[in-house]
Amino acid sequence: MRKFLISIAALVSIAAGASASAAELTKMAVSYSATADFAPAFIAKEAGIFEKHGLDVSLSNLATTSLGPPALMAGSLQLASSSPPLLLLANDGGMDLVAVAGVAAMDEKHPRSSLITRTGFTATKAQDFIGKKIARPGINSAIDLVLKKWLLDHGVQLNQVTLVETPFTQMGDLLKAGQIDAAFELEPLRSRIIDSGAAEKSVDIFSATKPHILASMYASSRSWAEAHRDALKAFRASLQDAASFIREHPDEAAAMQKKYVGAASKPDPLELELDPADFDFWIATLHQLKLLQQTPPPAAQLIIQ
Repeated sequence: MRKFLISIAALVSIAAGASASAAELTKMAVSYSATADFAPAFIAKEAGIFEKHGLDVSLSNLATTSLGPPALMAGSLQLASSSPPLLLLANDGGMDLVAVAGVAAMDEKHPRSSLITRTGFTATKAQDFIGKKIARPGINSAIDLVLKKWLLDHGVQLNQVTLVETPFTQMGDLLKAGQIDAAFELEPLRSRIIDSGAAEKSVDIFSATKPHILASMYASSRSWAEAHRDALKAFRASLQDAASFIREHPDEAAAMQKKYVGAASKPDPLELELDPADFDFWIATLHQLKLLQQTPPPAAQLIIQ
């Protein structure tokens, strides 16, 4: 009986310790976009890396990144998949958001995005899209703004095309059905759509616009970020560890990525560090599109690392 009671006491002690450990984890609701760029977050979640760094992270896929800023201000998200222009526009509208970690850049050396066109429609230049319907994700997303800039820079007015807001995961079906003429898609879904025969690759707009563009990042409300700097440090460390896991266990990482986006491809190198200069291109683009009402604060004030 004495041994039995000692065993029970030990089990109770272990359970209490586990509960205490769970209680000590910092809870974070984080959104992602359904692209390979966010694979480190998927792997960190599935491989227990977040927990190793003291975080209890829940991941959710927003239909469009434009839903992120209000969710951050409401507290339903602590970190949101975002982009420099989305953050700039949110702050221009009176929100107080900051960039906390980079995700990926669009680089001409590693192209992984482009316009794709439905079967039977081939386009090689901006004028080919006049009168056509083009799908892109969230309004004022990085993709949306670069597409608009590219059209204007090549002499096509925005009222000469029809732009429709469409989640990445629906673009392939709409192309196959002929409901849209083109879509601005990212990997791994771009390759899957092309391989299915529903579309063909068209113009690599990012590379045609600028060789290297910070396109995706994580944003937070300033108040939450300043109060949780240790959690942000742990989040960035988790993503670094996940990037190493991807290199060392590619097959396992691919399976984890497929669970979230339905396909897998090798993500580009993680770009965690944010440079104020990353925002310069986007500020100029937003001015070109006449979307800013106020002068943005110095870029250094928009970053917490």
